[in-house]
Amino acid sequence: GVMIRRSVVRPTRKGTGMSNDAREKARQIAAKQARNNPTKSNRRLLQLGVLAVVLVAVIIVGFVFINGQKQDIPKAGPVPASANEYGGIVITKDGIVKNASKQDQRDADKLGTSDTSITPSASGSATPETLPLGIEKAEEAKKNGKPVHVVIFQDFNCHHCRDFEQANYETIKKLVEDGSITVEYRNMIILDRGSPTQYSARTANAAYAVANQVSADKYLEFQKELFDRQGGGDLNNQQIADIAAKYGANISSDLNDNKWRPLVNVVNEESLNNGVHGTPAIYADGEQFPGPKSEDFPKWVQGKIDAKKQQ
Repeated sequence: GVMIRRSVVRPTRKGTGMSNDAREKARQIAAKQARNNPTKSNRRLLQLGVLAVVLVAVIIVGFVFINGQKQDIPKAGPVPASANEYGGIVITKDGIVKNASKQDQRDADKLGTSDTSITPSASGSATPETLPLGIEKAEEAKKNGKPVHVVIFQDFNCHHCRDFEQANYETIKKLVEDGSITVEYRNMIILDRGSPTQYSARTANAAYAVANQVSADKYLEFQKELFDRQGGGDLNNQQIADIAAKYGANISSDLNDNKWRPLVNVVNEESLNNGVHGTPAIYADGEQFPGPKSEDFPKWVQGKIDAKKQQ
């Protein structure tokens, strides 16, 4: 019986002893190596230290960059010469309408509310939609004797807006030039919800700066190029300024100062609060373009122009 008990115990003790011995031996070897080659272990520590410093620097730079793009934009800010009080850039056959705003400043805490409804559309929507601010009711617009008023809510990062622009750029330009329509662009920033660079807001800010300085033709070309550049990654401020310079505008300071960004935020919130749920949203004389395809727009808007001429 004793022999059995010892034979059970001995391997355990022997096993434990071996594992302790092995650990001790490993420690001694490591200590000896460190003593023999202190520079190697110091070099390793130094490398790790440098790596840590570099990582911290990268994190800080990234944080500063992203926050720089997202800078705290004041609630209130000026309305540029190129916009009306709704933040719309209006283009007639005589060019970009200047100094049309009844307010010098707009404030995100003082948004307007539309009390006008648009008749349910032919698409079968049962409830009347809110008509966005600054758009005349269809019944009144029909009789006002003015060119058809086209209002386009768009976002420079929106693919469907690009499709609409590319399909209708020439048509809109021609109809504006011959006095059939006036076109008003309101640039929204819905897609900035998912953008670390605030691309929609920065390009909307740029649009006001360009429209302040150049002809209607040059503004439309600038806008078209922004849409055409989609898919190549978000442009930085310098790249946007370089595009603007091609069309004769110097906008670097407006971009870097976020000069018109308070108004950009107002336009976005006010539009979302008043019947615009996505982009593009296109209206002509108080009626919304039902789509479904961008290519359907010329025929639809021509119908409005022809009907108005018969009034």
